[in-house]
Amino acid sequence: MSDVRETVLELRAFTLALRGPEHGRTILERVDLVVPAGGLYLLVGPSGAGKSTLLRLLLGLFEVREPAPQVSGVCLLLGEDLTRGYPQALRGRVGAVLQDEGLLDELSPRANVEFALQARGRSEKLALGLLAQAGIAEPPERVTELSGGMRKRVAIARALASEPELFLFDEPTAGLDPPAAREMATLLRDTLARPGGRGRATAVVVTHDLEAFAELADGILHLDPATRGLGLHTPAAGWRRRAEAGPHAGRGAGDALHGARRFLLELAALAETLAEAVLRLPPVFLRQTVAQSLRFLVEPALFVLTACATVGGLATYFAVRNNPLQGAFVPELLTGAGKVLVAALVPLVAAIFFTARMAAGAAARIGTMRRTNQVAALQLLGVRPADYLLTPLTWAMAISLPVLTLGGVVGAAYASFVAAWLVHGIGFAAWVQAFGAALGPEDLRYGLAKALVSGLLVAWLTWHLAMAPKPSGHAVGEAVNRSIVLGLFAVLLVHALWTLAQFG
Repeated sequence: MSDVRETVLELRAFTLALRGPEHGRTILERVDLVVPAGGLYLLVGPSGAGKSTLLRLLLGLFEVREPAPQVSGVCLLLGEDLTRGYPQALRGRVGAVLQDEGLLDELSPRANVEFALQARGRSEKLALGLLAQAGIAEPPERVTELSGGMRKRVAIARALASEPELFLFDEPTAGLDPPAAREMATLLRDTLARPGGRGRATAVVVTHDLEAFAELADGILHLDPATRGLGLHTPAAGWRRRAEAGPHAGRGAGDALHGARRFLLELAALAETLAEAVLRLPPVFLRQTVAQSLRFLVEPALFVLTACATVGGLATYFAVRNNPLQGAFVPELLTGAGKVLVAALVPLVAAIFFTARMAAGAAARIGTMRRTNQVAALQLLGVRPADYLLTPLTWAMAISLPVLTLGGVVGAAYASFVAAWLVHGIGFAAWVQAFGAALGPEDLRYGLAKALVSGLLVAWLTWHLAMAPKPSGHAVGEAVNRSIVLGLFAVLLVHALWTLAQFG
């Protein structure tokens, strides 16, 4: 075995094949390759040859609900074997800048780098220095203010925060004009210098822009779909033309996943969601959890409280106004209205309006982060996406929905009094005595319990749907729609079964 201090990647009789829709397509077949450490290497090949698949394998970005590729032979990355799953020991040792950069939109450019430093246990004060090293001396306040080239530079600064031994870059010069592309290539070359006299890091760059890296690359890794091989070549002008003229990769047989396999993958993903929901419940990012809980309380408050007050007022108004006994038994009508509102109607209305408002927003946010590689960026920083996204979402919904339900009960009760006063001039004391005559502590307790269970189910359903692969913006929209529909279904089911069990 080669010395891991001198070798970054070693393949021995290594085969890489796709499953799923491209079942049977082999990308690499019995490849033997040694890539020395400390160089800048370009990974090239025709579109569709499998460069992205190989990159995802090296980054450990395959997930439970998608079929992982078949691998055999030996694949050592920084001395760690990748054929039995992705070792956690590689997190932090491998840094990456993906094609969509994966910058966290909710943080400023500086905060993106500070977050990466915090994840690696380093001082956040280093952020400005890393940004300056990447060519951004004065970062703007918002990620949306960054140009395409500046986004790539911030992503490079964030990757530098982990002091990785290996950098992987996916099309870093895409969308840049030739001078900017050359400047970016030079910057990537300069990032390989490691502090503390620890030698040079290694970089592998997936690119079609060989001109930008002329005289900068130490070697070219050519993925040849015709031979299913991966070879390391010296960068020569004559070879450059041959590499780009190579045959395009053929697609596989195009067989759809068998229904049973797809069903089993979905079950595995659902089991993973439930396990993470329980195991990752203690907050790791406390500030994020508190901020999201407050936001989930404030944003839907007017919406939910208005709905509950409207229901409370209208229920009392029509009960009293349309009294078939022409004014008799008004206290009894108010007693019935109070019981129905507090024990069943208001908790249900609060949960429905809350879910319609917040599940959509949460699914859109997480789905977009999945689509734009922000979730992948968290993984590459060594941060569990569940800690950063699922745990705050769970606590936010579990706290805010019961609190808003309690507020909805108060709002509905007050609206009920106003309606009774307008129709019959009933005083407050008489209304309180009638409205609360049949109410007991268990009515409010059960209402809050239903809100808690509903909030947990909506949070977990939203997370599960939003974290599915998002190949397009349409997939994000579908996740939003399904989160609303399935969330509302879960709410109705919980309230129907609980209410029937309580009063049946």
